[in-house]
Amino acid sequence: MQGPLPTKSPNDTHIAIVGAGIVGMSCALWLRKKGFKVTVLDGNSPGTITSYGNACIIADYACVPVNAPNLISRLPSLLFSANRPLSIDPFHAITHLPWLMAFLRHCKAPEVERITNTLGKLLLETNSGLDPLIEMTSSQDLFKKEGCMYVYQSSVSYKKAKASNQSRADNHVQFTQLDSNDIMDLEPNIKPGFDKGLLFNNARQVLNPKHLVDRYFQTFVENQGHYLHQHVLNVEHQRTSGGNLSLALANGTRFAADKAVICCGAFSKTIQGIGANKLPLDTERGYHVQFKNQQSLLNRPVGWAEAGLYATPTNEGLRFAGTVEIAGLSKPANPRNIAYLNNKAHQMFALDESYSSDWLGYRPTFPDSLPVIDYSPNSHDILFAFGHQHIGLTLAGITGKIIAELILGNKPEVDISGFSARRFE
Repeated sequence: MQGPLPTKSPNDTHIAIVGAGIVGMSCALWLRKKGFKVTVLDGNSPGTITSYGNACIIADYACVPVNAPNLISRLPSLLFSANRPLSIDPFHAITHLPWLMAFLRHCKAPEVERITNTLGKLLLETNSGLDPLIEMTSSQDLFKKEGCMYVYQSSVSYKKAKASNQSRADNHVQFTQLDSNDIMDLEPNIKPGFDKGLLFNNARQVLNPKHLVDRYFQTFVENQGHYLHQHVLNVEHQRTSGGNLSLALANGTRFAADKAVICCGAFSKTIQGIGANKLPLDTERGYHVQFKNQQSLLNRPVGWAEAGLYATPTNEGLRFAGTVEIAGLSKPANPRNIAYLNNKAHQMFALDESYSSDWLGYRPTFPDSLPVIDYSPNSHDILFAFGHQHIGLTLAGITGKIIAELILGNKPEVDISGFSARRFE
């Protein structure tokens, strides 16, 4: 959707970016690159919430959503098995039943195909959004390109994934098929027992996502970007010369801007007045455990299909990230999910010790597994950039580029109709 042409030049237009995670900082850098005056607002330090603990992969192959035609038949085993990567809090399920029903409706085969193709087109633009930011921030040292491996314990699981992998190929994802010998040749420290695999040849990894956000933030400030360490409570239109919008901050003050971009992930609906209250945004809670100084056990990220996790060598240790917990924003961390990742880590590698740290994060998720990248239904002065689910790190750069094009009044190079905020009406 093409918005109105800007009435001010970029140098005279003040943009408030609400949220200092990887998506927010990517939007901030792209807007500074285009010449806008930009202030980032967040009550948390940059990159310390959901962006902190992800699986560290630029997963440009991740066009197949969590929604799957066979998910309904698998739900009993996923929910009630003692060894499972999915858990749902019963109280949250009851109070959010419409969201869960909508999610299941999007598991129908035609919907999964539509979602896959929509994501696939956006993922093809991953590098056009990311590479200029890497160059701008001199972050080449934080990236590694050895591909990403996906492994299956059994030929049966691999055959069941045939349709999904064909969908990836149809969406121009390049991968090499692997047998057990190939897997051991590429990753000799993985315990034997993985029968089949894929190598996504062009995938990159980030060696430390927090360090990447720090690099983005440092460059942003060095290039006349501004930062306010404050939570935004609500956004209102105003009739003063200070800007079109007035943002109420947690310290009781107000902040004026011409436009606002909401990049608060799963917390975006907590901001009043932006028009997000009717969007079906929920939270997929994800976890990681990390084994300090064990990163040399792997050469690249490896996803274990049946276990629903990734093992990734970061520059601080070997990280095991994954699981899906539907339980909202306020429930304490679930020790069962942490124990699950620890147990799977020891099943996958000969680790002599337990993990050195663990983490809980909040993936912002819509029932159709697609983000919202669009104007608010309330106002063209407010834009949404949230709901990236499992691939926020991957899509952050292209999201920032699209947001900059929208604010400039240009039609984005990629079709964003599938990411409209109005698709749920």
